[in-house]
Amino acid sequence: MLETGRNKILILVDWFAPGYKAGGPIQSCVNVSFLLKDYYDVYVLTSDRDFNESEPYPSIKSDVWSNELHPSINVYYASPSTLNRRAIKEIIEKVDADFIYLNHLFSPLFVIYPLWLSFYGGAKGKIVLCPRGALYSSALRIKRYKKIPVLALFKLMGMLKKVRFHATNAKERDAILKHFPGSSIVIADNLPNSQQPPMVFVEKHRGLLKCIFVARLHPIKNLLFFLNVLLEVKSEVILTIVGPIEDESYWKLCEQTISRLPPNVSVHNVGSVPNVHLHRYLSSSHLFVSTTHGENFGHSIFESFLSGRPVLISDQTPWQNLQSAGIGWELPLNNPGAFINALETAAAWKQEEFEERAHAAWEYANCFIKDGDLKEQYFNLFS
Repeated sequence: MLETGRNKILILVDWFAPGYKAGGPIQSCVNVSFLLKDYYDVYVLTSDRDFNESEPYPSIKSDVWSNELHPSINVYYASPSTLNRRAIKEIIEKVDADFIYLNHLFSPLFVIYPLWLSFYGGAKGKIVLCPRGALYSSALRIKRYKKIPVLALFKLMGMLKKVRFHATNAKERDAILKHFPGSSIVIADNLPNSQQPPMVFVEKHRGLLKCIFVARLHPIKNLLFFLNVLLEVKSEVILTIVGPIEDESYWKLCEQTISRLPPNVSVHNVGSVPNVHLHRYLSSSHLFVSTTHGENFGHSIFESFLSGRPVLISDQTPWQNLQSAGIGWELPLNNPGAFINALETAAAWKQEEFEERAHAAWEYANCFIKDGDLKEQYFNLFS
């Protein structure tokens, strides 16, 4: 472990780079690590394998500290055989961090147990907790029978009274206050990928639309809604689905709908794709689609902007006023007809119309990553 005498931050997260199958939380924590590495000693405790994988990452060593990701970021990849409460307690005590950064809310080992340690004096660092959308009503509806008792326990024991909450936007702040009134909350926007590739265009013929859907195949990502929308579309649509199957029964429902799609619609499921290859799929498409029930950021949406692609998304994300910016639509899920109309409009784009919107999306992302306020927000969070 490298130490410089600066304040220490210990990040606890179930999955971390080089993983990618758990989606946005991985990218968020990686981006936080890279932002803060020049100002804090950054340590990360995580698992040694990707989401739903039985084998460890081939490129790392388990159960030792490593700084191979970056010389200034210390990562401990714990194997399942050693990942237990005793080991977590020992690592927390050994690092002796000034700040312990917890991600999500319902992870037994990476959130709930560290909170318990802090409550009973076993963890000395200031706890900073980012729910990452877990307190949105749409998220709580999934496995509600498990989540509500945990929230009730937190309230009963007062475990979160001394926690500093990290809200990534005003909506998440309101969700935190709804469940934990009077909480200490700091708003700091999610950190996006700041490495923007050059603008690349693709051929666009009127009447043909290439769409891409990037997400875990899970009810909260709501692919089935979009597939049902495609049942009514008259233009030729090619849909590429990128993401791991998290819920097999949900994917079977999607497959049943895919089998009923009209001949003008074709679907290709490519499965999980490492983040470094995502740009290739995005830049081969005309329109990014997300009909999610809720995102506190939506890294895949921003990756679409980075690649210069307009989007068609639900209004359950922070990305708003897209039509006025000329970069897409955010639409209510109770109006599938609006999604159909948007698809038909996008399918009718000629090459010049598509390129105008693609360039606007690229510029939108470029302005976002140059926003100088983001760094100050995180200094405020960890102060």
